[in-house]
Amino acid sequence: MTKTEETWVERVRAWRASGQTAPGFAQGRGFEASTLRYWAHRLRRDGIDATATPRVRMLRVTPAPAPAAAAPLVVSVGAARVEVRAGFDRALLREVVDALGGSR
Repeated sequence: MTKTEETWVERVRAWRASGQTAPGFAQGRGFEASTLRYWAHRLRRDGIDATATPRVRMLRVTPAPAPAAAAPLVVSVGAARVEVRAGFDRALLREVVDALGGSR
């Protein structure tokens, strides 16, 4: 591949990756949109891969709703109320109930 072809491969790849129109991409870069399109066609015709790297497909991800928290179990010992939720520490609950005088 010649130096000129390498230059145009890079330009065509950058153009394709930009998502811009040929005139929009060529503006201010020192070449015409028609030349850019010509080289894109010529490279494709000659079997030279001047395609941009694959674009990343963006998907909207919506988190699954959190499972409804189970209502807490309310333990009343005398005037005290203790709410017990899923995953509680049994030994700690026993100590709290004992401290409140519930295991007499």
